[in-house]
Amino acid sequence: MAVELDVLDDLSAKTPSDQGFLKVRRLRLQGRAPDGTPGEAFRYDMVDRAALDAVAVVLWSPRAGHADDPWVCVRRQLRPPLLTRRGRDLPVPDPHDDLSLWELPAGLIEPGERGEEGVLGCARRETEEETGFDLPLASFARLGGPMFLSPGMCAEKIHVVRAQVPDPFVAVVALGDGPVEQGSEVAWWPLSECLARAADGRIEDAKTEIGLWRLRAALGRGE
Repeated sequence: MAVELDVLDDLSAKTPSDQGFLKVRRLRLQGRAPDGTPGEAFRYDMVDRAALDAVAVVLWSPRAGHADDPWVCVRRQLRPPLLTRRGRDLPVPDPHDDLSLWELPAGLIEPGERGEEGVLGCARRETEEETGFDLPLASFARLGGPMFLSPGMCAEKIHVVRAQVPDPFVAVVALGDGPVEQGSEVAWWPLSECLARAADGRIEDAKTEIGLWRLRAALGRGE
């Protein structure tokens, strides 16, 4: 999926930092010791958004003759920050590297989706949007606890959820959600291949590697 991206306009200087999908908060902070002694004041920038937390969905399906090595669903779509990074630390881009990112299906938990039901409901919705599989809510379950990926920049918490797909190769249509997901690609690879790709850098997404290892551990425990 060799995608090129044209920057039609840079609105950075025209839009206040608290408007848009992401809000950049530029704060002046000061720590305080337990006895009330104030520390040195400092400036700190952080990113916030209305839909702060997200789910990553590990979709898997048994593979005949490989009880501990099932099929796992991965996908790739347009990731503008990767493409706009080209030329900064990659001054001479490798023509064979389109900077695409293989990752687990994932999506944001909307403000109205609260509690455990909200997390699993979001996982179900994102599964249908991004892969085309319409699974019952009872198919989804947490896979370990939630985690922070970039706490120095954003308080986003990732919830890892798993679900078993009866037949991963049945023909389904992924509707997607907006232009960023147009032209996305869905693939099913053996879990061992996914982990090998994560080990050698062909899968570079942190939440995906964590989700893959959590699935391997759960299957090893017979869960």
